[in-house]
Amino acid sequence: MSSPIRITAQALAARLADLCPPARIDLAGAVALPCPLPHAEKWRQWVAAGRHGDLDYLVRDPEGRTDPTRRNPEARSLLVFAQRYTDGWAAADPDPSAGGVDTGDLPWTAHVSRYARGLDYHDVLLKDMKQVLTRLREAWPGLTAFPSTDTGPYLEREYAWLAGFGFLGHNRCLTHEKLGSGLFLGVAVTNLDISGLPAPGKPVDEPLYAVTPRTRHERLLPPVDMCGSCTRCLDACPTDALDQVRGLDAHRCLSTWSIEWQGRAPAGEDHLQGGLLFGCDICQAVCPWNQRADRKPAVADPPPSEYGVREGNGDLSLISLAEFSADEFRRRFRKSPIWRCHPDGLRRNAHRVLANRKETP
Repeated sequence: MSSPIRITAQALAARLADLCPPARIDLAGAVALPCPLPHAEKWRQWVAAGRHGDLDYLVRDPEGRTDPTRRNPEARSLLVFAQRYTDGWAAADPDPSAGGVDTGDLPWTAHVSRYARGLDYHDVLLKDMKQVLTRLREAWPGLTAFPSTDTGPYLEREYAWLAGFGFLGHNRCLTHEKLGSGLFLGVAVTNLDISGLPAPGKPVDEPLYAVTPRTRHERLLPPVDMCGSCTRCLDACPTDALDQVRGLDAHRCLSTWSIEWQGRAPAGEDHLQGGLLFGCDICQAVCPWNQRADRKPAVADPPPSEYGVREGNGDLSLISLAEFSADEFRRRFRKSPIWRCHPDGLRRNAHRVLANRKETP
């Protein structure tokens, strides 16, 4: 990594205000490195308790996940970015993936978590982040940046919380008071030595750039947890995967079953997947912050069109997906998040949804 570039937080905020809107970035901030993570020990306990659902990549390089300078000793800051993929969830959303009633006449995409209905966010967000970084390099030619979107060994939600993007809710999602939790996160390890940032490990109320502020009023509570006594997400989870004290149990999460486990589920519990083909939005759909974001969108421009339902797949159905060939899967979903569950997983999921609906392919 190149020599540190000394700039001020004010100067960076001014540049981000110019560069983020055309790049479709909704939130951007920075965290000084090295930085102690307030929740690092809780994360280690979560992994040690085996609540990561046998997702082995989460246990690799644990120190690197909590300290980016382990891999980049000369790094001075972590830039954090967020991009919307939805403007909240409607309280009466009929999509099975949002916990609604499956009427039997919904398109197959209604059974897919909203984040996965379009192109892969790893590609879309990374491209937009690189656009911002390229323009920042014009202002500071010595800038070195290593961007990643959920692919580097970093605890992105923790850094986004520190950067002022929102609070960590009972459903473990990062939630912005105006935008909700329908946000993709990305980070970039850089050599920017930024003066004017808060002390390492201390969260701020607002990021350096935001398409809309979190609140119009002075914050009365620290930016930790704005859920209060609400437990709607915990109560709505059909598999009891959420625990307010111990956090998410990925073994019980329907997203783990349908994506990471590729359609495998604990014996005798297939019915709990209901009408969910890929992923699960239930804990987000019942969140009052997301329902408020749906009723009163904070931003006039919609999320990037790439996150909408992909053209050309309108002829598909649950029945056709249950018999999908590997070649057809590859042709249809190569650039989609659905690619992660593989052809066998998609077929298993489709068969399960049909069985839960008492239909046969």
